[in-house]
Amino acid sequence: MRYTLFILGITLGFIACKNSVASKPESEIETATESAPPVAELDSVGNYEALDTALSFAGIWVNEGYVNDLHITQSPRLCRADSISCLEIPARTLMVTRYIGGFHDGEADIVVVKSGDQYLFTSPDRSKKNADTIRIFSPTRIKIRDTYLYKLVKGDVTKPDWGILEELLFSGTYHLEDGKKVVFGENDTIAGLDLFTHYTPIIDDWYAEINNDVDYIEFQTSENKREKYGYKFFMDTLTIFKTKCLQENSRTKACTFETYGDKVYTLIKEK
Repeated sequence: MRYTLFILGITLGFIACKNSVASKPESEIETATESAPPVAELDSVGNYEALDTALSFAGIWVNEGYVNDLHITQSPRLCRADSISCLEIPARTLMVTRYIGGFHDGEADIVVVKSGDQYLFTSPDRSKKNADTIRIFSPTRIKIRDTYLYKLVKGDVTKPDWGILEELLFSGTYHLEDGKKVVFGENDTIAGLDLFTHYTPIIDDWYAEINNDVDYIEFQTSENKREKYGYKFFMDTLTIFKTKCLQENSRTKACTFETYGDKVYTLIKEK
């Protein structure tokens, strides 16, 4: 399961030719109560015109409920992911994309079409049946069906999690307990934490086959060696743990329940 979202991102990027929210005021990410702009009743007969035009709202969009939950809990495991968990809107109309559910399951192919002043998602044949209107509230906020979505600043569909947790949770400068600086930078890079050069926080059910109460992160060394850890945020403090298995399958010896083990690092994020 760990690579499904990664593979979907590469596929969509090929077809389309393709500061942390936690630091933003809560007013910028709270679900709005304002009325949606009026939308004309859609004709459900026939097909939309094959109008090829650039989209000013292209980019990676994340379920706003998930963003709000992450802002509060700082734990992907505790955040809800509705039917549309994330979505890449291509640079132009008529380019294929998909709704992503649970951060790993892609739905059927869809395209954006323009009809008058409206933008809609529909099937690649541009059918007017079952089209979803895209309601644009601001450059960083849209609504599709009953779901509000927030636009990432620097999302990247070539990353396993599209850069969602890097931007919304991890990115920034930290200090270890001895004062040494650690930087979670762009392109999944990390500097100042032992021999680790890159990191990958896990957003989907990479370890769905294991019952657990752990949020996972994977670190990589310059020799491409990967090591799995658990992590917890408490406000500006990030604690990295080893994980330990509490229960194994008696036949395969595979771990069936995992939890946090010994603490390895404590990092304090700069304000």
